[in-house]
Amino acid sequence: MIPIEDEHPTRDLPAGTELNILVAEDDPNTRMILAKQLGGMARLRLAADGVEAWQQYQADPPDILLSDWMMPNMGGLELCRRVKASRVFCYVILMTARDALDDKVNALECGADEYLVKPVHHRELWARIKAASRILDKHRSLADESRTDALTGLKNRRAFEETLPYEMAKADRAGKAFCLVMADVNRFKAINDQHGHQAGDQVLAAVGDVMTQTLRKIDMVFRIGGDEFAAILPECPLQGGQQCLIRLNTAFASIRLAQMPEPVGISLGLSIFDPTEPVAMDVLMRKADSEMYQAKRGLATAQ
Repeated sequence: MIPIEDEHPTRDLPAGTELNILVAEDDPNTRMILAKQLGGMARLRLAADGVEAWQQYQADPPDILLSDWMMPNMGGLELCRRVKASRVFCYVILMTARDALDDKVNALECGADEYLVKPVHHRELWARIKAASRILDKHRSLADESRTDALTGLKNRRAFEETLPYEMAKADRAGKAFCLVMADVNRFKAINDQHGHQAGDQVLAAVGDVMTQTLRKIDMVFRIGGDEFAAILPECPLQGGQQCLIRLNTAFASIRLAQMPEPVGISLGLSIFDPTEPVAMDVLMRKADSEMYQAKRGLATAQ
């Protein structure tokens, strides 16, 4: 059992840190003590065994999982294996009275990031939490870089392909539709040929800025490759999505760049994910793509 201490360790974590910690512990007294030790500076959730912890993890993955090794229904090692097999980064700390070398090696080989022998002193616990926080910050920074388009500052295709299925699942649970917008710059090759690649880069940056400023704050804009962009509009019915297209077309008709006398043209396509009639991710994207290319063909015909 972890002793309750009146004197708390320093709880200074990096500025702006908001930790989401899930504790899996079958002993109610230890759970209470851990809640006292960790409460107040983290979003803390408690689970009485590995099965309950796994259910909570799937619903809302934590930053840190603090798990007992020996628990009924599902032990800490199996819980750790499942967490590490998921696509979400989570720092796992296993707690146990086992202190043999083979046990420590077994825990680490199962994917645990840290191993604490009970009884865990509160100062050591908080030192491990702070160490985990530093690693999490570094991981977030690297993950952010890998999901960000350097030219526009928007999220990239990798981020889009991770976000879209998440939004589909969220819409399905909430029973609320959302819209997907696909966008493509008109005559982009000609812009590069006539005005140079620097002008082309300025066009792409301008497109990202206009889409971000024109859409709602909750909407997510991505550059998914070349001159292609996408936007996910959460909790947006079809009519709302159509109004967004009108606003975007109006905004793009009015912008000019210094070295280009003609407006920056863009073709847009729209599809909707309706949880009452759900479709697969590729179908949702194909529908928006189809509308976008139809708009581009209509422009070419008009010219």
